[in-house]
Amino acid sequence: MSHLSQITIGRSQAARLGLRDAYAWHQKLWQAFPDRDDAARDFLFRIDDVGMQFRAFLLSQTEPVPSEWGEWLSKPVADSFLTHDAYRFQLRANPTMRRNADRRRLGIYGEDRLREWMKRKADQHGFEILADSLVVGAPIDETFVRDRKRGKHVAVDFGGMLEVRDRAAFIHAFEAGIGSAKAFGFGLLMLRAVGET
Repeated sequence: MSHLSQITIGRSQAARLGLRDAYAWHQKLWQAFPDRDDAARDFLFRIDDVGMQFRAFLLSQTEPVPSEWGEWLSKPVADSFLTHDAYRFQLRANPTMRRNADRRRLGIYGEDRLREWMKRKADQHGFEILADSLVVGAPIDETFVRDRKRGKHVAVDFGGMLEVRDRAAFIHAFEAGIGSAKAFGFGLLMLRAVGET
């Protein structure tokens, strides 16, 4: 069973903790799963800037141990939640393509190509985006530092309504995420069942 957590933290406390980019967040969130140093990451997250605070959403296969920083709210995701036929969705993704010459991963920026990328991911992950519901945010370059090296991802927010076509593939997408750079806050499929408040 998955667990969904919401963590709220003020900007000043986040700065004191060194939460300056998505990779720093990943390192800090990993601490909510103690005694698992050799385990593979089995959580997804996203960070939203909400003015004087940051709000993080964390989806994990095991229940996190709340830390002393921020305000933590966690709840299990009921198995029945993933049995609906239609959902409103939000996805912050790192849309990329591989360059043929050297197989290097490059960010996608044009709106038409971003729409094609999202449709392709929907097909791969067992759902269809309802006609005219897809909203594509403006691409934003996000930088990070890892092992003293600076890197960059393109962040794009997608939203709309979807219908489930292949339940197993859809559940896998919810649990494992969509797209690349999941350790940097991308890929978490936020869902609200249609008809629910």
